[in-house]
Amino acid sequence: MSPDTKMDMLANELRERVQRGVFGTAGRLPSLRMLADEFGTSNETMNKVVQRLQAEGVLLSLGRAGVFVHPPFTRISGLTKNFSEYLESLGLTAIEKNIEKPAFVPAPIEVAKAFDIREGTPILRRFRWQGTPTIRYRLAENYYAPDLVDEEVLERIREDERYDVLEYIKEKHHKIIKHVHEDVYSRLPNSEEQEHLNIVRHMPVLEILRTSYSAKEDGSVILYNRLIYVGSYTFLSHDYSVPFWEK
Repeated sequence: MSPDTKMDMLANELRERVQRGVFGTAGRLPSLRMLADEFGTSNETMNKVVQRLQAEGVLLSLGRAGVFVHPPFTRISGLTKNFSEYLESLGLTAIEKNIEKPAFVPAPIEVAKAFDIREGTPILRRFRWQGTPTIRYRLAENYYAPDLVDEEVLERIREDERYDVLEYIKEKHHKIIKHVHEDVYSRLPNSEEQEHLNIVRHMPVLEILRTSYSAKEDGSVILYNRLIYVGSYTFLSHDYSVPFWEK
């Protein structure tokens, strides 16, 4: 039996046990050594099996605390008014943490293109991870329209990691998001994303480049953001109308 075939068999058996509820709905698995002894294999092989099931979203590693049955995938319905509030509506404890200190930075070329401004124009950038005490669901890198935010907003988001800039824009400028364009890519995470999201190399991520407009007609962009979701934790769910067959 080839090593790959053996790993497939072990992964199938362990996955089936999880699905049958052998370890409970969020239970802790035995140690790698105990699993390796039970399955008649080496610790190294068992570790690879566990990592594979982590990548699939079947298992969740919490470091020294051990390996646990992963909670069900979290449904993400496209743009949400507030991601942390959305997690809380699912009964989860939401946490947001700045990865880098919010600041006005020179606009990168893709950001400048989205806002139709000159590359290098100062623009407010906010970069956070968002999730729960045990799971980091996504990275959010946000850029806000230069004419809609100022130093006051910068100070507020430095003081409060959950400060809602879009609510500020709504109250101050009477502008809200009415149209969204998204480009979605599936790939493996880079080393920086692995570190920030506490995931391993072979766990897939979904990268979403989102441009949010106040109105499709005038092309006024309120927000441009790059979102990195852990594919093994979430799935995107959309409802949309289909006009192709309308008469």
